[in-house]
Amino acid sequence: MAALTLAGCASPQLQDTTSRIDLLEQELSAPPPPIATGNAGAIGPPQLLASAESRGKDFMRARISRARAMLALDQVKSERLPRFSAEARRSSTYTGDDLANLASVSNVVLGVNWDISKALLKLDHSTVDVAGRLIPVQYQIAQKTAMSNLLSAYDAYTKVDFRRQSVALRAKGLQCRIDAEEKVDPGERRSERELAAMRDQIAAVRREEKAVVRSLNAKRDTLLGLAGLAEGGYEVEPAGSMLAALPDYRSLPTANAEACFASSGKKRLEDLLVAAADAQLGLARQSRFTKLKTSIPSFMTQAGGLNLQFLVSYVLPLIDEGDALRLTQNARLTLMETILSAQDNRRAFMNDFDTLKLSIAAADSDLAAARSSLARAEAKNGDAAPDQQCLAAVELEKAKSELAAARFKIDMLKSRLNLLCAPLSEETADLTGSSG
Repeated sequence: MAALTLAGCASPQLQDTTSRIDLLEQELSAPPPPIATGNAGAIGPPQLLASAESRGKDFMRARISRARAMLALDQVKSERLPRFSAEARRSSTYTGDDLANLASVSNVVLGVNWDISKALLKLDHSTVDVAGRLIPVQYQIAQKTAMSNLLSAYDAYTKVDFRRQSVALRAKGLQCRIDAEEKVDPGERRSERELAAMRDQIAAVRREEKAVVRSLNAKRDTLLGLAGLAEGGYEVEPAGSMLAALPDYRSLPTANAEACFASSGKKRLEDLLVAAADAQLGLARQSRFTKLKTSIPSFMTQAGGLNLQFLVSYVLPLIDEGDALRLTQNARLTLMETILSAQDNRRAFMNDFDTLKLSIAAADSDLAAARSSLARAEAKNGDAAPDQQCLAAVELEKAKSELAAARFKIDMLKSRLNLLCAPLSEETADLTGSSG
């Protein structure tokens, strides 16, 4: 038996989604493109963000989820259209013991399957419309989540690099003390046992430094993976400004939590999820009063000619009242759960906003303290005696590193706050044409 199903031409939205999937497949199979590096031969935040947006793993997953949602929505809309089918059949019957005694009958069956309740009544119009507006919002929020993951990976990488600097300076300071001891008169010098203990301490710090470098390389590879670049194939510049590299958002209301929430996509997502649950409730309530079942079968065979049957059944909910009522009550519960979840999400958003503002204020204090420490270290380095110059220089390097860490921390926190408040695009309808 051979069967052929004809559903007409693919919709423009389905063709567009297919093109997107083709492009995704090509990008996944293609090697990472060459990327320009900075003066030091390392890539910084601008290059990382640009690469991540084009081929980063989390950004790719967001595009895959959007394509899957668009396929599902197109399928729902296509169910309003008639489906034509053709089957070629051949039946054989043995009429005796001899294999030659075989009777065969061939026929062709044509059919049409059409759900008129969906095609004409369009009871699911509200749910389809909301779903179409929900897809671009969910996609853009998934992009913001991918951006946040990249920021976290870069933050973790830079923190390990600052730790590497701290460990290296600790070893350097210990070496300064040993070198200073060797210049002291033998009678005033520390005991050999104390010097041996200091050398053992330096060796331990060097081993720690090697372990930190291994951890740094692992963090770098994780970051490169999120950026869609070959792991181990690039050097990454630490402590760069993510705030300067982020997309050029409009003036963001980062001073007020309510304005930030209204600006962000979380507010629009919350409204659409509640609207979707409400649309489902409306559809469930309509099913309490009527169920329209339709079919238009058509059969054509070689022997029987054309036989067209048309059947529309209008079913009052007498026996089925319990099923319809349960459907409605479940939809009501879903709506209530959605409203409660929206309230929880709003509170979580406000908590994230307040936490970031508090962290920025604390980081400002840390930055002021770091600047003060640097000023003291510079003064100490200028007044240091010859035998203390090595240690003073190490303390100065340490103060500069701590100042850089404090500046980076504020930059990262402000980047997260900007990302939290960043508005979505003004697009309100998806390319699936759901409003139709």
